[in-house]
Amino acid sequence: MTIFKKEKLHIETWGCQMNVADSEQAASLLSDKYELCEEASEADLIILNTCHIREKAYHKVTSRLGVLANFKKKNPDLVIAVAGCSAQAEGKKLLKNKNVDLLVGPGRIKEISTLVEAAKGSNKKISALGFPKQELTEEENELDKISYPTLSEERNEISRFVTIQQGCDNYCTFCIVPFTRGREISMSPLAVYNQAKAFVEAGAKEITLLGQNVNSYGLDLVKADKLKASKEGPFADLLRLVASLPGLKSLRFTTSNPHDFTKPIADLFQEHPLLGKYLHLPVQSGSNQVLELMKRKVTREEFLERVTWLKEACPEITLSTDLIVGFPGETEENFEETLSLVAQVRFAFAYAFKYSPRTHTPAARYKTQVPEEVKTDRLRRLNELLDQITLEENEKELGKTRKVLFLYKSKKDGGVYCGRSEQFKLVKVPAGRDLTGEQLEVKITKATKTALEGILV
Repeated sequence: MTIFKKEKLHIETWGCQMNVADSEQAASLLSDKYELCEEASEADLIILNTCHIREKAYHKVTSRLGVLANFKKKNPDLVIAVAGCSAQAEGKKLLKNKNVDLLVGPGRIKEISTLVEAAKGSNKKISALGFPKQELTEEENELDKISYPTLSEERNEISRFVTIQQGCDNYCTFCIVPFTRGREISMSPLAVYNQAKAFVEAGAKEITLLGQNVNSYGLDLVKADKLKASKEGPFADLLRLVASLPGLKSLRFTTSNPHDFTKPIADLFQEHPLLGKYLHLPVQSGSNQVLELMKRKVTREEFLERVTWLKEACPEITLSTDLIVGFPGETEENFEETLSLVAQVRFAFAYAFKYSPRTHTPAARYKTQVPEEVKTDRLRRLNELLDQITLEENEKELGKTRKVLFLYKSKKDGGVYCGRSEQFKLVKVPAGRDLTGEQLEVKITKATKTALEGILV
């Protein structure tokens, strides 16, 4: 009797949650022939699932490929694949790298198993880019029932990602996503429900629905007459559908574009406790002049209106956001408007970055580029304000009792379990038993900028 021995697969993922979900899908599709390993030096197949949202992300890929060259010298049969947004955007450059055997764009992840086999049996480089038309038949949706392996500690079996939409139709002037992930394509509600159901049946307690712009979920299906939606819209219908899953304790979603975030979605935070008390709502700038240059399709006043909707529906809601400093044409006055918006909304935290020109985007061609030293100074000032607000808001939690879903055990502190409150704040609690997967009440006793600490009530 011959015992089949699986080869070893190592995956490194950079960038957004969509990439994490894609990596987990790739690992699942390859699982019949490959088993995951933590060390790249042990692998027969290495996949770098890449980001391209900023220039630094691409440089990270090329730097990593240089390191992996040493492994290829020791193991000539090693296959190195570059997947994700850098593969799509920089395919021609990456194909020139002698260590790259396979390129896989975000739109071709479902073909990964066939592509790897082709790369192994060929001396030629394999390139699978672009966005083939997807017909969402029931047979194809069966793929979304697979229970994907987890590739990181925080994204364990308790909290899982479900992709509901690929691509973006907004074309903000700074953003490369429409070029690297294509136009918006929505998964069918049945496919989303089945994938979420499979995760919950496998032990998940929290589901996060993913899309480049979840608010426009399903509009393409409605337009193609493949879906009927209520007056509140297909995304509201989907949230209600997934929230009905027995055993689900928490339902989150990201990312929301403020320009088409509606009041019915805000009201769902009052209607469905599973949605918690947190939302990520990227604003990018507090200046109407800059927002217009970015083509964000929303004004400062409209953004604040959406914040009001959310706080009326859920008074204890916390918000996070994305911010870009040094966008072409941004003046000191414009930047001060961003600071004032941050102070007014008091975001729980924010992802703040210096503007990075991306090929193919209109903003890269703007003549009013901001000097690098000015961008660096503005980012420093913004982060100082954000850090101050985050600490102050966390300190307001002292003495309060919060419901916490515990996700994993701390590797650094053996008896400490880590989870997220309904406000998405990281909470650490010492315990003499395994709390993973439980949702329990915790009294907050300590607050820092990065986390809260507490005791079980």
